[in-house]
Amino acid sequence: MVQPQYIKNVANILIYSNNPNLIAQCSHVLLTEHNVSRLLNAQQDYQADAIIFDAKKLDEDANLLKTIAGKNIRFLVVGMDWPEQKQIDVLVHGAAGYCESSEISYLLNRAIACILHGDIWIRRALVPKVIGVLTGHLHGLKTPSPLAPEKREELIKMADSLSEREVEVANLIRKGENNKGIAQVMNISERTVKAHLSSIFRKFEVDDRLRLAIRLKEIDQYR
Repeated sequence: MVQPQYIKNVANILIYSNNPNLIAQCSHVLLTEHNVSRLLNAQQDYQADAIIFDAKKLDEDANLLKTIAGKNIRFLVVGMDWPEQKQIDVLVHGAAGYCESSEISYLLNRAIACILHGDIWIRRALVPKVIGVLTGHLHGLKTPSPLAPEKREELIKMADSLSEREVEVANLIRKGENNKGIAQVMNISERTVKAHLSSIFRKFEVDDRLRLAIRLKEIDQYR
């Protein structure tokens, strides 16, 4: 599991579940750091910094995922031994992460901090699978369809705009490394890693690690 370290800020978190035990668990963990309340109807308008969705809700209503993905709010799915393919599906369709209910007591605060920071909370082993599926969706085929020359040129310019150190950081992100791991490998501070990441995100016009990895894969395919 990728576990970057973030400065904690108070956020408004909603929990969407009919399971009183799950609601109690999440609330108990998060109330020490955030404002937490229950979401009663996902179809209505609501405001929040992040939402925790019970995976059973998504199992019950296949259309719910489209509804919540269109809200432009970061959301974390919590499930019990949810199949890997379902985890990949929700990430492909806009979820910011997945967490096992058995891990709530010791990982939920980290997961929420991660998605609030704009990153994706998933097991490292799933990163290449999600990238593969997303890349396939972006091109509409399992093998990439040809890009217009101007688009290929744009991707190459993005890659060429990176400094030598930014290329190192980008390649480590591609492998699923977190900020601490990158800092150790490159023998630099985590603050410097964050500065490099901000620059890379800006140049590649993405806002999280997963989308950066996808963009890098696209560049590999068309360079």
